[in-house]
Amino acid sequence: MPENKCPGEGVSMVVLAGGKSSRMGRDKCDLKIEKSTFLEWQIEKGRKLGITDIQVSGYHGEACSVPVTPDRFPGKGPLGGLESCFRRAREERVLVLGVDMPLLPAEELKRLLEKGREKTKRAMILAHQGKEEPMAGIYDRDLADEMLTEIRERKGSVFAFLNRLGYDLYESSAPEAYFANINCPEDYKKHIENTGS
Repeated sequence: MPENKCPGEGVSMVVLAGGKSSRMGRDKCDLKIEKSTFLEWQIEKGRKLGITDIQVSGYHGEACSVPVTPDRFPGKGPLGGLESCFRRAREERVLVLGVDMPLLPAEELKRLLEKGREKTKRAMILAHQGKEEPMAGIYDRDLADEMLTEIRERKGSVFAFLNRLGYDLYESSAPEAYFANINCPEDYKKHIENTGS
């Protein structure tokens, strides 16, 4: 990729902010890192990458600086959120990022985007030490119709959809701490509060 090319050029972004947060006991989106909520922290990474078309899926609060796109088919999980957002995305490629992986730095997303330009399949997701993260990936926008088929005719599982579709992996060598999923108060205390963030 040329040095002067913006990593987010030709890319839309969807931040997945849904889920019941039942283990956390409150909405994970509104938890704080320094002075920013998890949600705004993730949105800001997209902006740092030069992405101007950013949507949020599944957020029910009021503190969001970008459009919140409602699910066309409520209760269908992350794939339902993606299906709705992909239909509104302006760019041909869509960076997907879950709100509960806030420690993944923008620099690692930049590497994902760069590798995504070389992908041969219609989706590339991040992997680390044998674990695959479909909520950190780059997808073709035109997958919305196939996502709709998945949620109408099957269970709507993201991994089942990807397995049917076929996908590439970006194998990250970043520290494992970057991939921490913050799903309960213990996770938050361990990975956020105790690190001085």
